[in-house]
Amino acid sequence: MKLNKKVVESMTVTSAMLVMTTITAFGGSTEDSTGGKTEHIALNKNGTAGIISELHDAETNLLNENAIMTASIERLPKDVVANSGADVSFNADPSDGTAGPGALAAEAAIQSLQSEEPAAAVLPSEPTETTELIADAEIPAPAEAALSQDLPEEALEQPAAEVVAEPSPEEAEWANRVMANVEEDMNIRTAPDETSELAGKFYRGDVAEVVAIDGEWTQIASGNVSGYVKNDYLVYGMEANALANEVCTVYATVNTDGLRLRNEPSEESEIITTANTGDKLKVDIDTDAVDGWVAVHTSDDTAYVSAEYVGVALNLGTPLNSEEVAAKEAKEAEEKAAEASKKPAVSAGADEVTLLGALIQCEAGSGSYEGMVAVGAVVMNRVRSGAYPGSISGVIYQSGQFPPALNGSVANVAAGGVRSACLQAAREAINGTDNTNGALSFRSAASGYAGTVIGANVFF
Repeated sequence: MKLNKKVVESMTVTSAMLVMTTITAFGGSTEDSTGGKTEHIALNKNGTAGIISELHDAETNLLNENAIMTASIERLPKDVVANSGADVSFNADPSDGTAGPGALAAEAAIQSLQSEEPAAAVLPSEPTETTELIADAEIPAPAEAALSQDLPEEALEQPAAEVVAEPSPEEAEWANRVMANVEEDMNIRTAPDETSELAGKFYRGDVAEVVAIDGEWTQIASGNVSGYVKNDYLVYGMEANALANEVCTVYATVNTDGLRLRNEPSEESEIITTANTGDKLKVDIDTDAVDGWVAVHTSDDTAYVSAEYVGVALNLGTPLNSEEVAAKEAKEAEEKAAEASKKPAVSAGADEVTLLGALIQCEAGSGSYEGMVAVGAVVMNRVRSGAYPGSISGVIYQSGQFPPALNGSVANVAAGGVRSACLQAAREAINGTDNTNGALSFRSAASGYAGTVIGANVFF
């Protein structure tokens, strides 16, 4: 909606005339209650702002003298008039003696006071500068809406508030996480520059927290390392979560001793072996889930454990700093050398794995894992030698060789369930791992025998 600037000014002048009329009513043309005299106001200024200012001051003085309180001035802020920037005269047009737009507006205001209904602003019949600019002036949208008697339905319609879904616990957990989307590893730099020093390595399957994103680089922190990695090789948030589920192993961590691994998801099924607190069992994610049970891998097949006694989680890796990288690479070199020196694997069934695991538990179950593997290696070295029985059970039960086998301890452990670490050591020995240098015998390290000491035993 558009109104001419001077029309608005004329309306303002009309309001000024209301003030002047009020002044006349209270003291301009009648005798006041105190002095019985008539007050005449001489306007000395032609500008709209000046006229309104004079009227305001005059009304204020009269009201103060007559002790009359009114709120009429509050409806006529001077700054509104002052901002009009127009000079609308109440005098006759000096060119032809006719009344100017201001006088016409004032006359319309006086007539509206005398009539029952307010009169509209009166404009000159002939085009003037005032009427010619009507199409150019604009009233802001809120004012235009206020002037409208009937608002369109569209104006009454309010847009619906956008509903923002709360993130799931998993989304919240992964919101600030990042993973390296690489085949093996990527470098972590001390600064966002490819020429800066190495701070460590970010391996496939590792997860870190985002500290900041700086252009083409992301600053990460995890474990004992903090540094910068290139954005090109990263995935964030739920994309990182999807990658973790694709490349990371799911483990069930045992939280009780003597947990039974069964061949079926039932408490009535056969016990394959047992596991103890802290043991990690690889979850068989390809087997259909059964309520209350977790399927885990064994050496030969799938076993089931009660879900009540394990915690299932992704095995998420952690980036390493430079010192940790050096230690890791040294260990890998040793393992590679050991793998090269491995002997041919021997075919063995589940019962033989369990029997060897039971012997290992009896002979070295309270010692280090390396000591467990060494006991298994001695048995397998004998199986391969040709000087001893050619089977695992034949070597273990050979007369005069292994006291735990001869006194029934091995059978009891095998029946009650073998610890997972001992079973793993048995499998390594069966597959050719030998950390004893081909030893065929062992004694307690305290016996004084010469040989290679591993754990609590000496091997020769």
